[in-house]
Amino acid sequence: MDHLSLDEGRAVAAKANEKILYAQKQAYLRSRGIDPKGQLQLDFQFPSIAGRNDLRHMPNDYGRSSLFTARNRRQPRRTLLHEKLFHYNEHISILYTGTELRAEDDELVWMQILNYGQSMSLGEPFEFSVKDLVRDVGWSKNGRNYDRSRKCISRLKASEILALNAKAYGKSGSISLIRNYIATNDSEGKPTHYRMWLDPSLIVLFAGNTFSSHLWKAYRDLSPVARRLADYIQSHQHPFPLAAERFRRMCGSMDSNARSWRQTVNKACSEVQDAKIAALVKLDSKDQICCVRE
Repeated sequence: MDHLSLDEGRAVAAKANEKILYAQKQAYLRSRGIDPKGQLQLDFQFPSIAGRNDLRHMPNDYGRSSLFTARNRRQPRRTLLHEKLFHYNEHISILYTGTELRAEDDELVWMQILNYGQSMSLGEPFEFSVKDLVRDVGWSKNGRNYDRSRKCISRLKASEILALNAKAYGKSGSISLIRNYIATNDSEGKPTHYRMWLDPSLIVLFAGNTFSSHLWKAYRDLSPVARRLADYIQSHQHPFPLAAERFRRMCGSMDSNARSWRQTVNKACSEVQDAKIAALVKLDSKDQICCVRE
């Protein structure tokens, strides 16, 4: 038998690894009560969200990471290549490739797109207009925000996320937050209507109810830092105290001034409490964010 060339050997190894990853994913879904050969439809798999248009959803692994940053909008967005993001849980690693995503816009747009597609099987197309998207994320209907939403969609489409969760679903293949889309353009060549597909692999991030549901109007009206705090709080039934510095890293903030960051955190705590996302949220004298859920 002829020996395999180096390239052929790599191809065989890659194919074997792909089969292992596929088997891991199938086993994980079955362990969570989801038939991997069934209709991977979010509102079918999770009846609690079916018909609830007042809720939007975020996978806990994303909500507890620095995937969506809360940086000053004047700071240029970074371009990342296979960069490890901060995650609250040390056993989870997220490697990200793409333009930096931010809580002020990309996070809202992606959660709303998930809402448009939740009644369809993941991987099947659904449609929406730019005007509807801008309205549903709570932005004013104007040319600037239409362009803003289009840029969010481009960044989400160009993203690649590789995840490793040692305690849950094993290593994932690459996931793009938007798998693909086709756009209908106006006379100026600007997209006005999208036909979009989501990656079926996203079901892994929701399996076992490993996601948080947010009351949309209250959530979208929060400042970016307060929204990241809400992501953390809602992803825990009984939130542990969260160190202010750890939260800063979760936000991807570049604010290195401790006093300034404490002021920002105190403001975020007040916002979250006023929005009734939690009964009590405060930064204590040891720089720990303490929370009591409703």
